[in-house]
Amino acid sequence: MSQVEISIPQSQHFRNIIAIIFAMVIGVIVVGTIESMGHAVYPPPADLDMNDADQMKEYVAKLPVAALLFVIAGWAAGIFSGCLFAGIMGFQQGKFCSVVYSIIFCSVVGLMLFQIPSPVWFTLSGIIVLAPSAFAGWVVSQLILARLQRSRYV
Repeated sequence: MSQVEISIPQSQHFRNIIAIIFAMVIGVIVVGTIESMGHAVYPPPADLDMNDADQMKEYVAKLPVAALLFVIAGWAAGIFSGCLFAGIMGFQQGKFCSVVYSIIFCSVVGLMLFQIPSPVWFTLSGIIVLAPSAFAGWVVSQLILARLQRSRYV
């Protein structure tokens, strides 16, 4: 019987791609979890057609502020956790990985804001929270890497 040896290429580019992909998966899970909590607290009506722009505009306009804050919290936590993971996994090029992830995440948020009519305060708050949350995720990743390097785990 022969043994099969599996090895991961030591390419920094491969590591960056994996870091960004995993960061996106983590971000989706975090955003989905927080937004699901919001839907549990403020469930949408059963007859809501999410493909009807007029219905969505009316629905979003009637939502309590707290329901929309779940979405903003999800975005903040999603970009933070993704940048944190990308920064750690990207290691020496963690800043690059975090920036690429942030660009992808912000593009998706922008697309959602374009597609779903939202109050102005929500749009501005959602956009404003992204940069500090992304930066905080990257900074925390660097603190974790520095601690790991001091303790020689990396």
